[in-house]
Amino acid sequence: MTLEDTRFITEMLRGIRGDMADVKDRIVNMVLRQTAMEHRLLGIDTHLAAVQQGVDGLSSDMRRVKQRLDLVDGHA
Repeated sequence: MTLEDTRFITEMLRGIRGDMADVKDRIVNMVLRQTAMEHRLLGIDTHLAAVQQGVDGLSSDMRRVKQRLDLVDGHA
């Protein structure tokens, strides 16, 4: 192998190393974004559960009000 061949191979390997570093950085960024999205979805899910609990409570309160006003059957 000539000196020129060695230089060419060395340049190619440096280029590959640089490309690999770029790919690793992009993967890390994607993982961070995915984790952030997962946390956001978890927060939305928690919020929806709290909203559902509030709606259920209002529904129960409304049923009791209707019962007191004799607007519905007491067994409903």
